[in-house]
Amino acid sequence: HQGQHVSIARFYPEGTIISNGLSKWCGAGGWRLGTFSFPPELDWLMKAMAAVASETYTSTSAPIQYAAVTAFNENPEIDHYLHHVRRVLRTIARDLHERLNNMNVELPLPHGAFYMFPNFDIYREKLVAKGITDSVGLCERILEDTGIAMLPGKDFAPEGNELTARIAYVDFDGKEILAASMRTVFNHGLPDSFVTDHCPKLVKAFDNLGSWFDKL
Repeated sequence: HQGQHVSIARFYPEGTIISNGLSKWCGAGGWRLGTFSFPPELDWLMKAMAAVASETYTSTSAPIQYAAVTAFNENPEIDHYLHHVRRVLRTIARDLHERLNNMNVELPLPHGAFYMFPNFDIYREKLVAKGITDSVGLCERILEDTGIAMLPGKDFAPEGNELTARIAYVDFDGKEILAASMRTVFNHGLPDSFVTDHCPKLVKAFDNLGSWFDKL
């Protein structure tokens, strides 16, 4: 969210494969162009992956190729866009992190992307009493009762009985929220009411989630 990510390739270049793509780093969801960069030491693996890819993928469409040329070259418009995207996601992350903390839920504050990985273990005793013993059961019950969809932590390889989940926090109007950020002073933070004003679905979802846990 600060544009200061440091790749492990800086410290271990001979053993690191770097993956990249427009969808994530450029905030261009749906523009599916990805790349892999291999060090000379892993040339054998690059050739093997290229052989597999040649039987799996077709060519990238022309519009995406043109978009990639623009994105991967130095471009003030892209830098300006990324500044606002980062500021928006940073603001939402902090707001929702605080809401989860108010539910006594522990989780690290996201510093990039648009995902959270909360641990609901503080409610384990009450959840077990409701027959919920793992992340799959937790997410299924919350979906049934509230309509809130989360991915169970089990899908990301933690222990099977962990009460964790992954939440994506991008349920908002991207065009509208970007315009709202651009109306705010460039180097200032966004106002405290920003998430409430521009992410009503997220606010409602987290309110409903908090009420669900309160009623256990």
